[in-house]
Amino acid sequence: MTTDFDGFAGVMRTLNLDPDKFPSYSGDFNALNYRQLAAVKSDIETQLSALFDMLTNNFAADMSTPLVTEDGFPRNDIDVVSIRLVRVRIVMLKNDLKAVLELLEEKLQQQFSGPTQSAPAPVAAPVPVEQLVPFAVVTEMADESPAKKAGLQLHDKIVYFDDINAANHNRLQAIAGHLRSRQDQEVQVLVLREGEKVRLQLVPSDNWSGNGLLGCRLVPL
Repeated sequence: MTTDFDGFAGVMRTLNLDPDKFPSYSGDFNALNYRQLAAVKSDIETQLSALFDMLTNNFAADMSTPLVTEDGFPRNDIDVVSIRLVRVRIVMLKNDLKAVLELLEEKLQQQFSGPTQSAPAPVAAPVPVEQLVPFAVVTEMADESPAKKAGLQLHDKIVYFDDINAANHNRLQAIAGHLRSRQDQEVQVLVLREGEKVRLQLVPSDNWSGNGLLGCRLVPL
């Protein structure tokens, strides 16, 4: 019987990608030290970014794209099997990342609360998983819009608008309310662009020739 792991490797080969660059984890990270956990964290973040890009660019889908018709049959206009396999891997990696971040924070606290010891090599401080995972992608952009002026680009993946992130965006509805409350005030934005994190400052405004406070279209991932 073909497993999800075998199927995922097959999808990668179909896309001419090396499956070994997308390793899976057992989920048990307790035996790893701080430095090893930091390396795993970096690898998982890289994989997640690549897989979100893959869903968008190779399969024209995201994490919420329906895979069946209204009658309950598998859609024939998209690669349902590949999309499902990539989604499963994303969910697994997000769970792994959450576990790794919790262990990193725990080990960091142990390091500072214990007797005098040499500090671990500097690495990025653990942050909540929702501040690492994108939840929306920019699919359309109006000229001269607030989004355009802030430096947002097509295909940017939104990680957060101030404190609006993957955990609380409520199908993007929270963004609209937050932008209204911050109209003509600076909003901090973090996006993933070709695998790199880019920080922007955006000022939502209706003082432009188009509609809305952003002037771009966001689609949930």
